[in-house]
Amino acid sequence: MQGERRHQTQQHQKAQRISLCMIVKDEEELLPRCLESVRGAVDEIIVVDTGSSDRSAAIAHKHGAMVVEFAWGDDFAAARNAGLERASGDWILFLDADEALDTAAREQIRSWTAVSGCDGLFLNIHNYTGSGQQGATVNPVLRLFRNAPEHRFTGRIHEQIAAAICERNPEAAFHVTDMVIHHYGYQTVIVERKDKVNRNVRLLQQAVMEEPNQPFQHYNLGVEYLRTGQAEQALESFGKARDMIDPTVTSYAHLLFKYEVRCLEYLHRWSEALARVDEALRLFPEYTDLMHHRAICADALGDTDTAELSLREAVRQGPPPSIFHTEEGMGTYQTWYTLGRLLEGKADLEGAVDAYVEAVRAKASLLPPLYRIFRIMRVSGQEQQIPALIASRFAMNSEEALTKVLGILEQSGCYAAAVELLGGMPPVSSGEPRERRSVAEAFLHVQGGDWRKARLKLETVKRKKGLFASLASRWLERLQWLEEEGSGGREDKEGRRDQKDQKGKGGKRDQKERQGREGQEHKKGQEHKKGQPNEGQDSFTLWLRQGSQAGRYHNVLPEEESGLAGWWKSAAKGNEAHKENAPEHITSQTEHAGMYEGWQAFGLLLEGCARSGRRQELHELIQRGRQVLNEADHTMRTGSGEALAQERDAGVEEECQGNGEVDEKANVKHEGVRLPFPVASDTLLGTNCILKGLISAADYHLAQLMSDTAQAGAEKRQRHPYWPVVQHIRLELPGADGFEG
Repeated sequence: MQGERRHQTQQHQKAQRISLCMIVKDEEELLPRCLESVRGAVDEIIVVDTGSSDRSAAIAHKHGAMVVEFAWGDDFAAARNAGLERASGDWILFLDADEALDTAAREQIRSWTAVSGCDGLFLNIHNYTGSGQQGATVNPVLRLFRNAPEHRFTGRIHEQIAAAICERNPEAAFHVTDMVIHHYGYQTVIVERKDKVNRNVRLLQQAVMEEPNQPFQHYNLGVEYLRTGQAEQALESFGKARDMIDPTVTSYAHLLFKYEVRCLEYLHRWSEALARVDEALRLFPEYTDLMHHRAICADALGDTDTAELSLREAVRQGPPPSIFHTEEGMGTYQTWYTLGRLLEGKADLEGAVDAYVEAVRAKASLLPPLYRIFRIMRVSGQEQQIPALIASRFAMNSEEALTKVLGILEQSGCYAAAVELLGGMPPVSSGEPRERRSVAEAFLHVQGGDWRKARLKLETVKRKKGLFASLASRWLERLQWLEEEGSGGREDKEGRRDQKDQKGKGGKRDQKERQGREGQEHKKGQEHKKGQPNEGQDSFTLWLRQGSQAGRYHNVLPEEESGLAGWWKSAAKGNEAHKENAPEHITSQTEHAGMYEGWQAFGLLLEGCARSGRRQELHELIQRGRQVLNEADHTMRTGSGEALAQERDAGVEEECQGNGEVDEKANVKHEGVRLPFPVASDTLLGTNCILKGLISAADYHLAQLMSDTAQAGAEKRQRHPYWPVVQHIRLELPGADGFEG
C-alpha cells in the first residue's frame, strides 16, 4: 500500500487535467457568471441539461462546454453521474449554476491538484442568504475529487460522493483547503423565482419514505423546514437524525446540534436551548458558533453576566477551525457587535463603544457598529469627541470612506460632528462636500430649533439643483408646516397678541384677528371640500399616518397627491404586503431609506422644538403623533387575521409600554435567532415602537419645559442635551442592522 501511495504521489506531481461537471435547467441568468469564474481553471466542461426551455444550452456551448441532454427523474445523483460518464479529466470539480469559483481559487486549484496525494479536496462554500448583504455561512464541502469509474454520487437530493470514494478505498485521504466557492442560490430573489425550498422539501420527504433509516436525509429535511420557519417539524427531523448517529464520527453532527438550538430559540424554549448548547460544547468545544448561541440563550433567560462571559470567550476563540460549518463573523465582527448591544443594554456605554470599534476593525465595510457608536456618543453628550475618535480609530484615506462616515453621522443625528468633519476636508473640485456641509448645518439648526437659519441653508442647497436638492425640498416643506401651518405657532403668536390687547392696546385688533381666523377656517373648509387635506388631514399628519402604517394602507392618499404627503406615499409603497402595487422604479432600498428619513425627520423636529423651548409646536407634534399612534393601535386590534399573520411572519413582535420601554419577550428573528434588541421598521409594530419612543422623549422634555422656570428649564436642557430617554428605551435605528437578517 505504501508503494502504491508513493507511485500515486509521483503521478500527482505531473500536470493534472480537471473536468468541471454541472447539471442545469433554465439557468440562463446565472450560468454565465459560473462559467466565467472557471475560465483557465479547468480543461473541459460537461453540462448536463435536464430540460431547459431557455438559452442555457446555447450559453454552455458558447463557453466551450459539452452539453448532455438528460431526462429529469427527481434524482440529482443520477443527473450528476450522467456527467461523470463523459468526463475525461484526472480530477472532477462540480459546481451548480448559482455558484462561482472565487478568483483566488482559480489560481490555487492547479497547485492543489498537482501536488496533492489525497483522494478529495474540500472547498469552503460561502452561502449568501437574504439580500446578500447579511454576510454568509461558510461550509467546507467535498467538491474536487479524483475521477474513477467507482466514484459515483448517491442520494436523490443533497447527493454525496464521499461514501463511494471511501467504499473503494477505506484509507482514502481528504484535505480541507482554503479555496472558496460563492453560492448565491439561497438569496431571496433566486429562491422565490425558482421555488427552491418547496422542491427540496418534496424530494426530501420522498427520500425519507424510501430510506427511513438514513439519518442524513432526516437531517436535510430538518434544514429545509428550519429555512421556512417550521421549527417544530425541523426539530422532529433533527431528533430522528440525532438518534441514528454517533456524533463523534458524523461529519455534520456539529451542525445538527446547532440547528436544534436554533429551533428551540425560535420556539422560545430557552432553557432547553441552553442545555442543548452545553451538551454540544462538551462534544465540540472549539465550535465558536455554539458559544455565541450560548450567549443568546443566557441573555434571553436574563443572565446577562453569563451572556457577556460567553461572548468574550467566543471572541477569544475566534473563528472555528475549518472543519466546522460556521456563519461569517462568528468569533469576530458578529460576536463583537452582539457584545456591544449587550453592553449597551447594561448601560456600559464605554464598553459598548469599544466592542463596536472591534467589530468595525474586524470588518471595515460593516456599518451598523458605526451607527451605534455615534448614537451612543450623541445621547451621552459626547458628540464633540466624535471627530477625534474618527481620526484616531478609523482609516479615512479616501473620499468614499469619508462620504460613508458623513452619511452615518447625519443619519445618527450627529450634525455638529458632521459639520466639524466637513470643515477639515481639503478643497475639492466637486460641489458635493460643500452641499453636504450646508445640509448638515441646516440639520444642526433644526436640531437647535432655529427654523429660519435652517431654511436659509436649505434654500441655498435647493437652488443649486445638486444631489441634495430633493432632500432640501422635502425639509423645506416640513419647516413650512412648522412655521406657517402648525396650529401651535399660530396659537403662540395669537396668545402674545391677546396679552397686548389686555394691556389696553384696544379691542379692534382682537376683533380683526378673530375675523381673520374665521376667514382662514372658512377657506380651509372650502379646500377640504375640494379634496385637500384639512385639520387632522394636512400633509404632515398624513405623512405620520403613512409612516405608522408602513405602507399597508397607502391608497388612503389620492393618486394626485404631491409634496410631502406624495413623497411619503411613494416611500411607503415598498412595504412587502403591497409590493405588487409598487411602481417598477421603486426599489426596496429606496423605500427603506425613505422610511428611515421619515422617522428621522419626526424625531429631529421634536428635538428641535424641545431644545428651543417651543412648547406649543412641541405639543402640536406630540398630539399629531398620538393621533396617528391611536389609529395604528386600533388597526392592530381590529386588523384582519392575514395582516396579523404577516406581522408574526416578519419575525419581530414588539410591545411598548406607556413609559416608552420595550418589552422584548417576544422578540424573535425568522431564522430562530433572538436578538438582544428589537429591529424597528421591520413591522407595523416596529414603526409604532419608534413613534411611541419619540413621543415619550418629547413628553419628557415638555414636562420639563412646563414645570420649570425658563432659567431652570434652560439649565436642565443643557444637562440633558441629547435625549437621554431615547437611549433609555433603546430604540433601534431603522435600516441600520444589515446582517441580522
